Amino acid sequence: MIRKPELLVQREGHICTLVINRPEKGNFLIPEFLLKMADVIEDISKEGSIRVLVIRGAGDKFFSAGYDISALPAAPSPDMEASLKETPPLEKALLSIRDFPYPVIAMLNGHAFGGGCELAIGCDIRIAAQRTKMGMPPAKLGLVYPYQGYRRFLTVLGFARTLEIFLTGRTYDSQSCLNMGLVNYVVDDADIEAFTYDLAGDLIDNAPLSLRGTKSTLYKIAEYPILKRDDEDALRTLFIQSLQSEDMEEGKRAFMEKRKPHFKGR
Repeated sequence: MIRKPELLVQREGHICTLVINRPEKGNFLIPEFLLKMADVIEDISKEGSIRVLVIRGAGDKFFSAGYDISALPAAPSPDMEASLKETPPLEKALLSIRDFPYPVIAMLNGHAFGGGCELAIGCDIRIAAQRTKMGMPPAKLGLVYPYQGYRRFLTVLGFARTLEIFLTGRTYDSQSCLNMGLVNYVVDDADIEAFTYDLAGDLIDNAPLSLRGTKSTLYKIAEYPILKRDDEDALRTLFIQSLQSEDMEEGKRAFMEKRKPHFKGR
């Protein structure tokens, strides 16, 4: 029996889609899958041709039902054991999303719970189908969640919402998710794919230098409200470099000539 790949990588122009391909198991996240996702995102980042990354689940029921605790190996390989001691696989995948220089969109074509919900919150933009539900159930499992996860939700949602979500362990429908900031958009179930890739198309039309600099700067400010002097200098340098870039000149010319700019990332 041929085993199907659990991570599908689909490229079209400057857009790459990563599909969690375990629909028969609720697109549960397992360590091997998460490490593979981190490696793939790192490779895509190094290659440099992809300007938008879309993450989705296979099928139409789950984005991801969460972390498959039962999949944790009783006797992990030496590589897996070393990885678990250093940075957990889910955190590795989330850090790879954070470090990817361009926008990452979570296309929530179905429910997202636990680790699946955190995977979504770790993306830059979240688009939910009307049918989507989300929630964080650690309190119902007796788990104190890893502090990196709490911080990730805190950065996106603020203190009061994060406290509510984790203390209650409730499941929220898509409109509630929109109201509290868990997602950026809610669209009709049948329209989610078209809406997602329309947005991705809008993003890749923007200047690569601006996309990279904006993501880098905003995450730095969000994570470290009081910046070190070296960080402030680095962010000022990004601004100055953008003023001197070919893309900036092209953007000004296109504006004056009332045409669409053709950016090259330089």
